[in-house]
Amino acid sequence: AGASLAALLAATTARRLPPLPPVPSATPRPALGPAIAEGAGFVLRHPLLRAIAACAITWNIAFFMLAACFIPFALNRLGLSAGEAGIALGGYGVGLLLGALAAPHLVRRWTPGVMLTLGPALSVLAGLALVAGPQVPGLALPILAHFLIGFGPMLWQVSQTSLRQIVTPPALLGRVGATMQVAVFGVRPLGALAGGAIATGFGLDAAMIAAALGFALSTLVILLSPLVRLKRMPDAVTA
Repeated sequence: AGASLAALLAATTARRLPPLPPVPSATPRPALGPAIAEGAGFVLRHPLLRAIAACAITWNIAFFMLAACFIPFALNRLGLSAGEAGIALGGYGVGLLLGALAAPHLVRRWTPGVMLTLGPALSVLAGLALVAGPQVPGLALPILAHFLIGFGPMLWQVSQTSLRQIVTPPALLGRVGATMQVAVFGVRPLGALAGGAIATGFGLDAAMIAAALGFALSTLVILLSPLVRLKRMPDAVTA
């Protein structure tokens, strides 16, 4: 009885509802190839997006060089135990979390140029801390290094995402975002491979030095681009 009453009530209510608006006709989706070319072309032509992409690619190569070699470096060159190496890696997560919490406050105090430079610059300090690690026993430097690698790039990530969405026409947001993601994720295995090859051929210390140089190169990309001179976010592109 209850079910019948509920069905009757639902039918009565449905009859009183206004008619649904017509469903708009779906816009034709562009072919995959031209869509990819359009997104990549826009990134390459735009000076701010081009610098963001170059910095991200360079930084990710360096980071995955470091990531591929850190555990053997920590065990063999820093003299850490497996548990201590895990604690050092935990500094990265803490840096990410605190960077995400600090970013909304810092973007109100610092210019976009400062935020975009600080991320890779702190990674350079992290690389130098790891390079100096064999001369300074203990957990302090590896924890600090991983904290900086998490904290600084999180500030950069927040700023570059906002900037990318502001300067990209709404119709191209998905294609530009996909271009960035494919480029960044595509170079990560190459960075890990390069780190392993350098460590095998020249030693673990050389791999850490190469990673630090990669972070320095990613910072140089920002310093030589219009990004470093940004005093405020540009006006949003609406079409």
